[in-house]
Amino acid sequence: MFRAAFMVLFPTTVLSLALVPLGNNIVAITVLPKMIMFRAAFTVLFPTMVLSLALVPPVPPGNNIVAITHAAGRMGKALALQIREDAVLSGTPFEELPKIRAIVRSESEAMAVKCDLGGVKMEGGKMTPIPLSWLETVVVEDCENTKMLQSAFEGSGCAILCDASHNEIIWNDDTNNKDGEGMCSISVPMAENNALSKRLLAEIEAASSCTTLRHVVMRSSMGLSSGVSKEAANSMGGEAALAGPREAEKALKSSGLDYTILRLGALTDDGGNVPLIFGVKDSILEKRLDSTTSQRPPILSRADAARACTFLLKERSAFKGLIIDCAWHPKYGRSSVGSEEAVSAAGRQDLNKAIRDGMFVM
Repeated sequence: MFRAAFMVLFPTTVLSLALVPLGNNIVAITVLPKMIMFRAAFTVLFPTMVLSLALVPPVPPGNNIVAITHAAGRMGKALALQIREDAVLSGTPFEELPKIRAIVRSESEAMAVKCDLGGVKMEGGKMTPIPLSWLETVVVEDCENTKMLQSAFEGSGCAILCDASHNEIIWNDDTNNKDGEGMCSISVPMAENNALSKRLLAEIEAASSCTTLRHVVMRSSMGLSSGVSKEAANSMGGEAALAGPREAEKALKSSGLDYTILRLGALTDDGGNVPLIFGVKDSILEKRLDSTTSQRPPILSRADAARACTFLLKERSAFKGLIIDCAWHPKYGRSSVGSEEAVSAAGRQDLNKAIRDGMFVM
């Protein structure tokens, strides 16, 4: 009976429901997606049951571990779900399914990850997270604790580093911006950016000493190519937002790790499943600013940024050592999110071809 409600929340996914008894008159309704997409954990509590978005089946112990830093962030949680779902829905053998290691900064962040990804149950008047055997959380409060940070990566085969400093788009006119062309400004949370930049450099150093890591995907920002115009760099937040990612890219390239760097446009909290465009050397950013007077940079949602990272992780051998720009395709704006046209086009899009076209054609 919840199908209609979930179709509103997740219009791009066909869902099936399975009742899973948890004991003590508690029932978890597990929602299984039929399409890869970002799913925010959604929980509705009733006196005798909990509605939870949980992923099954469990993962046995193994070395298919993907470490995600800043995992309690909005993009980090999306990544954890999408990496797991992509493997499950692609028919990956049970014993090869990935396990997510969420590296966070505090116990409260660890609890948020567990609750948002697995859902919660009410038992004995107490709300507790529903455990996911494919998810582990590792708390590293102090990034200067090198030994602890190194141990957080040890045993993982791949990692996605999401601690890059970032900008936030602030839309100034809610009645005018649904197509992404409305008035906006770029906010750079300075104190948070400085802390994230410091942590990211420490993570790269720790990862470089890890004996098991095969590949690292790092989130970065457009506006970093040599020769980029001042206008383009300013549209991405200027030096305040770009200094941290610039140092991180330099550190990663000299670390000895196999890597792929994904330079993203400005991130939004809109839904996903919008077609993407890829490029190199800020070609997308410069072309965007040349074609409009708004000075608004290319954008994409965190859900679609996670989708691109998941693909690059899966196809890491094909894109090793590359720096790739990524944003929503200019044909689509914020008003396209959830539309049949955008979802259908995103589902048909060959990301491998799109990336190669962007690298060698633009």
